[in-house]
Amino acid sequence: MDLRHLRYFLAVAETLNFGRAAEQLHIAPSPLSRAIQQLEAEIGGQLFDRDTRRVELTSLGMALVPRAERAIGEVDSLARDMQKRARGRADVNLGFRSIPHDVLGLVRAAASGGETGDVDVQLRPLISQAQIRAVLAGDLDMGLVQPRVEHRSLSYLPVLVETMGMALPADEKYGPLAVASVETLADLTLLLPAGTDIVANPAMERYGSAARNMLAVDFDIVGGFAALVAGGGHCCFAPLDPAAPWHQYVAVPGVLIKPLAPKSAATTSLVWRSSRDNPSDLGHVLHRIREAFPEPVVR
Repeated sequence: MDLRHLRYFLAVAETLNFGRAAEQLHIAPSPLSRAIQQLEAEIGGQLFDRDTRRVELTSLGMALVPRAERAIGEVDSLARDMQKRARGRADVNLGFRSIPHDVLGLVRAAASGGETGDVDVQLRPLISQAQIRAVLAGDLDMGLVQPRVEHRSLSYLPVLVETMGMALPADEKYGPLAVASVETLADLTLLLPAGTDIVANPAMERYGSAARNMLAVDFDIVGGFAALVAGGGHCCFAPLDPAAPWHQYVAVPGVLIKPLAPKSAATTSLVWRSSRDNPSDLGHVLHRIREAFPEPVVR
C-alpha cells in the first residue's frame, strides 16, 4: 500500500472536500482523485460517498482513518528517529510514575548524557502497570515503576526507596497518634489508586487486611483522595518525604500523614526489556544510569 495514497486519503477525510484537500497537498484535484480511486481499488471498497455537492466517509473509510493515522505516525516517527541517529542523536521514551521531581531529573539527566549528551529523553507519565505493558510492547523504551513485575523479558534497577506513611483524617481520634499501626485502620476504608497491587508488598498487604475495607479509586478530579480522607472514614498510603508529589497531593488541611509502625518502604525501579541492553540499542544509556544510581536514593 502506497503511503502517499494514505496521506491523500487523510487529507480528504479531514476536509471532506477534494478541492481543499488538493490545495493542502499542493497538487491538482485530478491526481488526488485518481490516487483515491487507486486506493479504493486496492482495498476493494469505496472510501467516500461523493457527488457534485458533498463528500462523506463511508463506514469503510471511517474504519481506515485511525489505522491510516497510526501507520503515517509510525513512519514519520521512524524517519525522525533515523535522521536524529544519523546526526548522532536519538530519542528515548521514558515512562514515569509519581516520584520526586529531583529523582526523575537525575534519571533523565543520566539517560541523556547531560547538556551535551546524545539522547533526547521524552517523558511520559503513566501508571506502573501501563508502563510495563508499553515496555513489553516496545511503545516505551524504559519506565519507572512500582512495584516490580517479574517477567523473563524484563530487567530492573532500583532508583528510589521511599519510607511510607498513612494519610489519616486530622480529627480527635487520629490526630494525637504518633504512628499508624495496623490497628489504626480498623474503622477506616483504605483507598488505593486504581491498578495498585499491594500483594506485591507484604508490609502494605498487612495494612490492607487490617482495614475495614479497601477501595480502588480512579479519580478524574484534582484532590479526590485528599477530600475523602479529610472527610473522615478513609485513609491512604503516602510517602513521608514532603518532596514526593503524592505526599503533596494528599497533605491538605484536614489530613495528617503519620509514619507507619512497623516501618515500611516502597521501591521504584527503572525497567527495560533485557534484550535491549546492548551497545547498538540502550546499552550506553543504561550504563550511564547505572553509574548515576549505584544505590537507590533513600527518602
